[in-house]
Amino acid sequence: MTVETSPIPTRSSLHRWWAMLPLLLGILIGALAISSVATALPAVRGELHFNDTEVLWFVDIYSLTLAATLILAARIGDAFGRKRIILIGLTGFAVLNAVGGFATSGLVLIIVRALLGMAEAFVIAGVVATIGAHYQAKQRVLAYGLWTATFGAGSALGPVVGGLLADGPGWRWLLLGAVPLAVLAAVLTMWLVPDSRAGRAQAWDVPSIVTSIVALGALVYALHEALASPFVAVAAGAVAVSGLVFFVARQRRLADPLIDVGLFAVPGFSTAISRILVSSGASAASVVLISLHLQDAIGMTAAEAGLMLLPQAIAIVAGGVLAPLLLRRLSSGTATVLALLLQAAGLAMLALNPVSVLVPLSFIGLGFGVAGTLAATTLFDVTTVEHAGQVGAIQEVGFALGGGLGIAVLGTIAAVVAQGGAVVAIAAGTIVVLLSAVAPFIGRRRNRSV
Repeated sequence: MTVETSPIPTRSSLHRWWAMLPLLLGILIGALAISSVATALPAVRGELHFNDTEVLWFVDIYSLTLAATLILAARIGDAFGRKRIILIGLTGFAVLNAVGGFATSGLVLIIVRALLGMAEAFVIAGVVATIGAHYQAKQRVLAYGLWTATFGAGSALGPVVGGLLADGPGWRWLLLGAVPLAVLAAVLTMWLVPDSRAGRAQAWDVPSIVTSIVALGALVYALHEALASPFVAVAAGAVAVSGLVFFVARQRRLADPLIDVGLFAVPGFSTAISRILVSSGASAASVVLISLHLQDAIGMTAAEAGLMLLPQAIAIVAGGVLAPLLLRRLSSGTATVLALLLQAAGLAMLALNPVSVLVPLSFIGLGFGVAGTLAATTLFDVTTVEHAGQVGAIQEVGFALGGGLGIAVLGTIAAVVAQGGAVVAIAAGTIVVLLSAVAPFIGRRRNRSV
């Protein structure tokens, strides 16, 4: 357990919120990097000759390396300062985007995307821990609402910008254009963001660090290849399970664990994480699947597909803003369940008619905006500021891993099913979101009957 001994200095309320500007810009850059490839993907695939597996890895690798690196990044932030790791991540983002913008090999571009995910992990770990330590109560709900809204804004701009650039000057400007944004965010961070860190020296347990990365990577790989290469997937799954078991057992024995696994026993914590995984996965997968369907099956241009995806991203912004207002009339749990049911309804409508996307994508985005904001806030509400770094890392592993797994699993289903693969995949997502909404109630009823 860590103790905050260098809290963020007391400031006027207005000055306090200025610090959100570079934090939100860092989130925006990451959202653009994730969402812009959805519409630019056919152009990238055509120029660099990706096969189906390489396409999924190109889209997915960013989120997956982000998830695998977040725990380590949070520990580094606790030890050396969260402002410092934000600056490291933004610097890496600027350099790597410049390199990727001139890549001529598909493998090089996939590697750059993997490293970009690691750089963004440093940014997000610092941002989320800073918000968790800097804001309390209703301010925290608003801060996370702004976080979700900014992510939604990036998701809104990404497909449109990706499509326009792919149809115009070229998809490479998706990477090159991120360079000045990262530089601007770094300058603002140095100027506006106060620092915070853990109050005592951090233990660096190498087996825990290595195991966390290997286990998360193997889990994702297993799910990614489950249908395409089942034998390889089983082997990777065995590595993931054994790694996770070892990791949890070791954390329980350590005096200063990398992650306090006891947090998952805190009432409401595990439920919130599972809902983040499911909701973010359904949202991310629907963007990729519908983008490819509109371009490959319907014949839309990249720019046209990007505009068709705009309602979902705008709805995510609306959901992030709406979430704090809902708490005036509803409990957080009730509002989250309603949001998940709305998201499931949108997915079901999309599965029935993947061409008429305006209302379904709006439901999916609004549901994710509200559910993601409230679930993320719950993680901090049920824990203490002492765990800000760890809770922030766990939360962002949930968002990143959820998005990556959603694309991997549902994308693989869509690729393997010969006819109507996108519809089958979206229908599967509908069922999972519904289960996420009602599972806690089923569990409570069983406990009462025992």
